[in-house]
Amino acid sequence: MFQIDRSYIEQVNLESLQSRIWDIRTDHKDDPTLPKIENYGITEDAFEAYLEKKQKFEDFKDTWHSRRLLVFGTAFLLTIALFSLFLPQFKWQAYVAGLLLCMLLYMIYVLIVGFRGKKFRHNPNETFIKALLFWDDNRTKE
Repeated sequence: MFQIDRSYIEQVNLESLQSRIWDIRTDHKDDPTLPKIENYGITEDAFEAYLEKKQKFEDFKDTWHSRRLLVFGTAFLLTIALFSLFLPQFKWQAYVAGLLLCMLLYMIYVLIVGFRGKKFRHNPNETFIKALLFWDDNRTKE
């Protein structure tokens, strides 16, 4: 029976950017139109390290998106519970404080993503990734 070597699956999510780039580069390595890493002034090891860092960043963003309602709901309800426990006369102020806390948490998340995302901009590795994805999208359309 035909079997494909997918030993990298243990470390990489199949829907991830890292696995998509790896699949493009291994499945079509003999295609002369595939963008070559040498043309971008990147070494193989540096690109793999960069791709791993970028995948961790993408995983961080995905984790946030899957758990944001839990975080906001917990912060909101905890604020209301604390207000009603210690300051029962402030009803609507508890809701306002909960919403402000949720907005503060979201702003902190946006700042973290902004600062971490800066290192992935204007980079030869990023240019190579975009070229590979563009090549793959155009190859499948034809």
